[in-house]
Amino acid sequence: MSSLPDPEGSRVVLVGSAEYRHFEDLPAVRNNLSGIAGALTDPNICGISSSVLRVIEQPKSPAEVLDFTYDAAEGCTDTLIFYFAGHGLTSPHSDDLLLAVPDTHPRRPHSAIRFDDVRMAILSARKAPRKLIILDCCFSGRAMVGSMNHSVDLATRSEVEGSYILTAAAETKTALAPPGDHYTAFTGEFLSLLDEGCEDALSNLDMGTLYTHLYDRLAAKARPRPQQRNRNAGASIVLARNRYIRASSGNSTVDLARLADYIEEQKKAGMDPLKVRAEVLADHLSYQARMRKGFSLAHSFPEFREEVCEALVAMGDQSDFSLSDKAELLGILARLNWKSDLMKRELLELAKASHPYGMLSDRAKACNQLAALRERDLAIEGHMSILMDSEISLSGRSLQARHMARTFPEQKNVALRVMWAASRDQSIDALRRISILRDICDLDPKCIDKATRLIAEIKNGSISNVQRKR
Repeated sequence: MSSLPDPEGSRVVLVGSAEYRHFEDLPAVRNNLSGIAGALTDPNICGISSSVLRVIEQPKSPAEVLDFTYDAAEGCTDTLIFYFAGHGLTSPHSDDLLLAVPDTHPRRPHSAIRFDDVRMAILSARKAPRKLIILDCCFSGRAMVGSMNHSVDLATRSEVEGSYILTAAAETKTALAPPGDHYTAFTGEFLSLLDEGCEDALSNLDMGTLYTHLYDRLAAKARPRPQQRNRNAGASIVLARNRYIRASSGNSTVDLARLADYIEEQKKAGMDPLKVRAEVLADHLSYQARMRKGFSLAHSFPEFREEVCEALVAMGDQSDFSLSDKAELLGILARLNWKSDLMKRELLELAKASHPYGMLSDRAKACNQLAALRERDLAIEGHMSILMDSEISLSGRSLQARHMARTFPEQKNVALRVMWAASRDQSIDALRRISILRDICDLDPKCIDKATRLIAEIKNGSISNVQRKR
């Protein structure tokens, strides 16, 4: 399952409700749907054809969702993807997971989508070798218990290899939609991973790799931990290209081969510059999609460069333009030689933005952009500002330290000091501390004996309060 989803043979159903009659509204869900759709159809990420993707926003009834899911299952010959964002609840009669639509009533389970019905629709895709379910809702972990926990679970009953469920929370936990955030917590981090890629991973990202990195990032922010279930190699389902940009301390070379290849492919295919220009200006497309289309257009057709850059600058002034988008925008403008020095200075300012104005993931993305621009010293300066920011949790800083050490090996000793401190912090849960110690061993094999002893102490519970939540 090492290949990417087939653009035409795959099918995608994205479902979400931002407004409800009997529940609190979730405005970020609308952005979730557009963000997921943009990533799945982006040629640089997943490359699925937009013609096989169906977005069902504010579904009128459970039947509408199930009908479209069955239709998608019937036509799918490669990867079948079902995504839901919104309120999740449990049935008052059976404790089964229910997915709320706008008119769902909490005491009338028939007014919601039964997850078991979704499961059966997915199972009907007999010709699809890969099936992926992503649930961003409260109690979504119930998709993996109850009927899903018996011998006739999703993967077994599908009669083919490759079934995978990824959920935003455990079966008894609520998912998180931080007020004012552009995306919900789970989907926002998932999209960041697809956009930024994963270090120390293959050129294509499978679900197992994405889950591991997603868990670490959410845990570092003390947000609900995602859950996963897979059978018969489901974790090896490949979803996306790895967009992670690597820089070495010696030559500061940057791997932009995938982007360059895509641009060249578009040229050979006869890119219609006027059509792409219209897409750059299209408000119905996500900012990320428009930025990448703009970069491709300006790079392939220099006569559009000035117009594209001006459009991108105007885009960055929009009130709903996120800091994460800003980091990518500044990097694109710098690569297009649009006030390059100014763009780099602004990237450094974003990397050094004080917490909580500068979220860790946004600041880290700014550092990545500087590395991609071969601005080694500026990138390291940005990393250092994060490591010295006491307002960021030690767990979060240890993730950044690991990333810095792998990108700039000469900074390994600084990174290790932060990571050792985090490994001894008893306010961090045991699993996270063990993960940090394993990262230390990966960076410096000389630390294996010391780290192994501490891992044993943590596992044996000899260090007090190791299980205390942050």
